Parts: sequence; structure tokens; C-alpha cells
Amino acid sequence: MRVSLDWLKDFIDVKGGAEKAQQSLTMTGLEVSSIINIENDSVMDIEITPNRPDCLSVLGVARELASATARPLKVPQSVKKAYMKKGNSRGSVKIEVVDKKGCPRYVGAIIKNVKVGPSPKWLVERLNAMGVRSVNNIVDITNYVLFELGQPLHAFDLDKLEGKRIIVRHAKKGESIVTIDGVKRDLDPDMLVIADTRSPVAIAGIMGGKHTEISNETHTILLESAYFNPITVRKAQRKLGLASESSYRFERGVDMGMILAASARAQEMIRDIAGGRVKGTITDSGGRIEKEKEIVLNLDEVPRVLGIDIKSNSIIDFFKRLDLKPLKRGKNQISVKVPSYRQDLDREIDLIEEIARLYGYDKMPSKNPVFGIQKYYEEEKKDQYSFEKETKRILCSLGLNEVLTYTLTSRFSVESLGISFDNAVRLANPLSSNQEFMRPSLISEMLEVVSWNLSRNNSLLKLFELNKIYLVDGQTKKICEKSSLSIGICGETRGNWKENSRALDFFDLKGTVEGLLDEIGIKDYVIEKQESFIFRQELSAHIKINGETIGTIGEVKPEIAKKFDIKEKTYLAEIDIEGLLRHTGQGKRFATLPRYPSMKRDISLLVDDSVDSSSIFDLVRDVGGELVRSIGAFDLYRGQQVQEGKKSLAYR
Repeated sequence: MRVSLDWLKDFIDVKGGAEKAQQSLTMTGLEVSSIINIENDSVMDIEITPNRPDCLSVLGVARELASATARPLKVPQSVKKAYMKKGNSRGSVKIEVVDKKGCPRYVGAIIKNVKVGPSPKWLVERLNAMGVRSVNNIVDITNYVLFELGQPLHAFDLDKLEGKRIIVRHAKKGESIVTIDGVKRDLDPDMLVIADTRSPVAIAGIMGGKHTEISNETHTILLESAYFNPITVRKAQRKLGLASESSYRFERGVDMGMILAASARAQEMIRDIAGGRVKGTITDSGGRIEKEKEIVLNLDEVPRVLGIDIKSNSIIDFFKRLDLKPLKRGKNQISVKVPSYRQDLDREIDLIEEIARLYGYDKMPSKNPVFGIQKYYEEEKKDQYSFEKETKRILCSLGLNEVLTYTLTSRFSVESLGISFDNAVRLANPLSSNQEFMRPSLISEMLEVVSWNLSRNNSLLKLFELNKIYLVDGQTKKICEKSSLSIGICGETRGNWKENSRALDFFDLKGTVEGLLDEIGIKDYVIEKQESFIFRQELSAHIKINGETIGTIGEVKPEIAKKFDIKEKTYLAEIDIEGLLRHTGQGKRFATLPRYPSMKRDISLLVDDSVDSSSIFDLVRDVGGELVRSIGAFDLYRGQQVQEGKKSLAYR
């Protein structure tokens, strides 16, 4: 954003010129990328981060400069008087706000006997410095106040408003408007508009209409100053492909306390420049203005986070310079009241960051951060980060390749997994239909990766991803973030002189999962047959440890694979990493070598087809007790000499 040094001097005594101001602002976090010299003025181009909409004005930048240099701030009297004040809900302007959420506050003032004409030279020069051309004195004043105070305004020709009233509502189906740039724009019911009794006269927070714009014939104006919901403005701006200085500020959030003050400032300037006077009283449709929020700072947290000791008196001085109202409370606590324009301050850590900014990052000594890093290494087995890192290493050693996919996913992916939309986390303002949800599972993303690779003739796929998934808790309705592991295999092994190639199957995937569990020291697990929405009934199972289900494994149903354009048989597993971590910690146990040779016994059983091999494993372990060190299946037979509905299983 451009800021004129000459304009800045209206609010603060700037010593040392633009270069000195540049240095002070940059050190507090407002980076001045360049300085342009024009005639008798210097214009700074400042990078404003999205979390600081309060700095999108000359006043906002002046506040930052005042706090950095400990100089007093000068604010116009009309602004001081009306700031954080509320107007009359039954004023001279008839205002009806249908959508209170989209427009919680709308201030309207009628100004009569205005003389529309060219703006004075000083006003034109200041707007030119901001990169804005002069239109006429009324429009220029609304633009001037926008840049000065950060509050967008709009002026309507009252005589062109049907019914002489304002209605804030959503657009009706089929409605359109010709905006002041001369373009006809079709509206949809999601868009908030300002309308008279006949049709829309402005797109709320974005641009006014051509029909009610100020012209040389205008004598009476309706001055608008409002708060429009940032999400509502952003959605409309994106759909229309129409951006403006007003929408840029509304999207980030304007100061609710400045709405009446900005209107008062514009009225003052219109009276002085265009000769108008306010008719009756100002109408303010909003409810009560919220009180300043309060944040409690624990003084012991400051040296712990920053690594330096700062005296409490200095901290209080910093807060006063930032217009934060400190009140001592308790031995090591300070309660701070935050002004309405500082929307970025919500938590204790935000206050600590403000202390660091004013103390000066350049004054902080360079030293290693003091964290409990060693503790994490000492308790590596219980540290999730280390556990996840080790899990990735094991899977890579088993011949798998790691993939990474996007956190955001589509409605199609959620539907494909059979997950209820009530349990999925949907974005309030998605950028596209392909990024509408936060992924509730890694399986759909793994299928996308498999499909992408198969379409490029990568025929042998052994992949895994360890990442976050997001679900809505059915009881608390809170969003839960979990670590999950997905494993996917597909295709054929590569043949050689010793053996032919073969298709990967369910047991290759099962062996990989078992290899992982064995390597991390988990022995008491079973892979138990269980139906699943995603997997074929014949090859679908749950992975259980000590009775707790921590994952699923199986062959993807052909109809689901088809949705992802996969023709090959694909086998997937998904495992809850946090559930897996709960059962680790046993580690490897070492024992002396046995004195006597081991004995192997083979046993063949004839059982029903419905009997799972895992249940026989459990039975042998229960009966054999400590004498049985290992058990494995080596043969399965169905056919002659085995009656229908039976199978022969052999174990060693």
C-alpha cells in the first residue's frame, strides 16, 4: 500500500524524512519495499500482511510509526469524537437491513445542498500519490477517507434512489446491475446488495451502481458507511471477478468502531469543500458495539518465549504506545484491553509478539533456543514425531516409496469413501470444488496417486503416505486432527532369470503390514476378517492389537476403483498412527540361546470355510502357552477328498 509522507505528517511528527520512517516501520514488521519521490512529497510502498488490516490506512501506518518512535499521535477531532460511538437507529434515512449477519452495521447520512465540482489541488495531489485519479469533490472525499482511516464509504445520489430508502438484502434470481465502470453484471442470490425499492444500486462492499452515481447535477447525497461480512464480500468478489480498494479492506475486516467516525470525517470535509449540510440525524442500523476484548499476560511467559528478561515497567510502556490499555492484576500478570481495530490480537502469545516488536528483534542476543529437545530424544519411543519418522524408515526399507498429497480434497473423494458429510470438515469458503473438504482419510488420495501412475505406465506400485486426516467428532462436534498411515500396492513384480513376474496380491500387502508391526515390536496383533464399504467382502479385514481396531486392510472394490479410472487390482491399508503408538514401548527383548535344539511340529486341520486362520493361531497359542514360540500357515487345500464347504489348513 502506498503512503504519502506529507499525509503521514498530519498524524505524527516525522523526523529524519522517508528513509528514517522506512527504517522504523520495517523494524516493527511493516516492510517498506520502495520510496518514490514526487514533487515535494515522498511516497512509501509498504507491504501489509493479511493479519493487519488496521494498517491499510494512513492512520494505521501512523499508529505503527508512533508506537515505534514513542511519539504522540494526532487524530482529527471529528474522528476522536465519534470513534466507538453509536448513532440514532431512527434517523432521517430509512434503512432496512434484511441480512444482519452479512451487514451487522450500516450508517447512513443525508447531506443537502452539495455543489459537485473539481476537488482542491491538495486533495487531488494526495489521491494521485495513492495512485487514484480525481473524479469530483464528493467521490474524492469518500476515497480520501478510505485511505486516511481505512473505512470504505460510498455516496448515492438520493434523488435517484427509488423510494428514498436503503434495503440491504441478497440479490434476487435474475437480477443484474450496471456498475460505475459501465459493465453489466449478473447477480446471484448469494451476493449481498444495496437496493432501493426497485432494484440493486450497489454490490455491497465492492462497487456502486451507475444509475445512482454522483454527477454534476447531484444536489442531495446519501453517504454510506458500513460493515460488510468479509466472507460474503470475498465470495461475491471472486464470482464477479471484480476487485476494488473497498473490497480489499472489507475482505480483511474493517474496524467496527470506525464506521460512524469515518462518516463524521467525510461529512466535515463535504461541508468544508462542497458546502453541504447534514439533514436531520444520522441513521445507524447496528446494535451495540462490542466492548474491547481483554487478554491476560503471564509475565513469566515473556522470558520463557523470548529468551530475554524485560522489566514489567517496560512492558507496560510498550502496551501504552500500542494503544493497549494495561491494568496490573496479580503478582505476575497484566490484564490488557485491546482496541477494536487490532483484530489480530487474541491470545497471550500475540501480546508477547507485540513486546518483541517494540523491544526490537535486532536487540535480541543471538543464542541457541532453550527447549526441552533432549527430553524428546530420551523418550523417543513415546515421541510421536520420532515414531512417525521411524515408521517411514521401516516402510522404505520394506521397498515402499513415500508419496505426499494435498490436505484439501473434493466432494467426490468424500462420497467415494462412504463417509457422511456430517463427519467431514467442509471449508466455509473453498477456493474450488476440488478443495472443498479437509481429507477425512488418506485412501482416496492414495487411489488418485495409483490412478495417476498407472496412466503413465508405472506398472509396479508399492506406496505409502503418513499424514494428517480431519474428522468431526460425532458427539462433541469438534474437529479432530489425527495422524494416519495409508499403504497401497498394485501391479506386477518384475521377473528375472530365476522367477517369473507375478501380480501383487492381498498377501503381499498383509506381509508388509506384518513386517512393519514386527519391526516396531508389536506381537499381539491379529488381522481379522471384517466387511468394509471400500474393500471386497472376500478380502477385507481389520487390524487389531489387544482387541483394539487400529486399521483396515483389503482389496478395493472394482466399482470404487472404476471411479478413479483404475482397472488393475489394488490393495490398500489404512492405520491409525496414534493407535499404533499406544501399543508400542515393549521394545526388543533379548534372551540367552537355548541349551537344547528346537522342535518343529506340523499340524493339519479340516475346518469350515468360514473359520479364519487367525482364530486357529489364537487357539494354538492359548493351548501351547510358552512352549509355542512361533506359528505359521504353509498350506491351504480345497478339492478332492475335502468335502464342499470345508478346507484343509496346515500349520508349522
